[in-house]
Formats: sequence, C-alpha cells, structure tokens
Amino acid sequence: MKDKKLIAFDMYGTFVHMPKGPNPYRESFAQLWMQSFFAKHLADILQTTNKDIYEIIPQAFRNDENIHTILTSLDDAISKQFPMMSLYEDFLPTIEYLKSSWYRTAVISNLSKPYSYPLTHLVPKDTFDYKTLSYEVGAKKPDAKIFDHVKKISWYRADEIVMVGDSIESDVQWAMYVGIQPIHIDRSSDGIVRYPDYISISTLKQLL
Repeated sequence: MKDKKLIAFDMYGTFVHMPKGPNPYRESFAQLWMQSFFAKHLADILQTTNKDIYEIIPQAFRNDENIHTILTSLDDAISKQFPMMSLYEDFLPTIEYLKSSWYRTAVISNLSKPYSYPLTHLVPKDTFDYKTLSYEVGAKKPDAKIFDHVKKISWYRADEIVMVGDSIESDVQWAMYVGIQPIHIDRSSDGIVRYPDYISISTLKQLL
C-alpha cells in the first residue's frame, strides 16, 4: 500500500461488531403493514437523510396513535442495541499503526442517523481524519456521489485510496466502480484470499 494515502473503512462488520438479532426497522415496518417495496424505499430514505422516521412519514399518519406507539417502540429497540455494540479488537491497533505510518483514515458507511452511535460512544475522538456517512451526504454506496464527497473533503484521488469493508456490493463493487482499491474483510474466513479484482482478509491486522 505504499502508493496509497487514505485508508477508508466501512463501519458495521468491519470495525464495529453488533450481535445478530431482530432488525428493529424491519419489525416496525411489518407492524405498519408496509409492502416490501415501500419498506425498502423508506429504509433507503432513512439512510440518506438527517431526519428521523417520524419526520418523514406522511403528515396524515403522524397523529395516528397506533403509528406513534410503533415508532416509540422502534426508538426503544434501537437504543437497546447500543450496549451490545463493540469495536473489534484488531481495529484500534491497526488504526494506530496506520497513523504512525502517515496514512490518513476515513469512515465511509451507509447507515441511518441513530446507528452512528459507535462514532460518538465507542471510537476515540480523533480516530478518523474524514467521515462520509450516507445520512449526512444524502447518498449511499454504491452511488458515485459518495466518492465525490470523499474527494471533496480529502482532496485524494481514487488511486490513492483503499476501501476496506465487509460488503461485496456496497464496499468492493462500489470501490471498483469509482477506481478505488477494494479490500474485502470476511471475518469468517481463515486468511488472505486473492481474487482477480480484489483481496479478501479475515482480520484488519492483515492490512499491515
């Protein structure tokens, strides 16, 4: 990675661990009797806006007592996930090494506003030099607008950036689409696997 200057990380599954369990949004959408297409559309909106779900549902529904109860339960369910979140043990040592080697670091992640919790409660304040979060940018990977934002705030070219993430679609394929070198992290694998277009690692320490 000698020719690279910025190492970017996805969040969940990459450096933040959250035990698998019920998806609060999916369960709430089901209670609201939403069709799958509309539910997916609403999920996309939530990942690309600073507003919370109560602000973006139709005005006509906001005074519905049943909907209000469901959305209150949604907030509670999301809050209960926070204590279960943790940083993978390989993350901070890797970041420390990268910074000592004069690399810049970034987080580039698709998430709704509540799920930015780890950045304010788990990650040390100066861990990342740059942050590109879908709900702040108004676009989500694999949209090229995400890269435009990264380029704008960091001034690095695509060929100077590495993207590390656990999703083939939104991390690996997105990175290849905009010309960034992707590194896939698969924590269920045993080591480094080299594919024609990218490398897969099983721990962040293998970046070093």
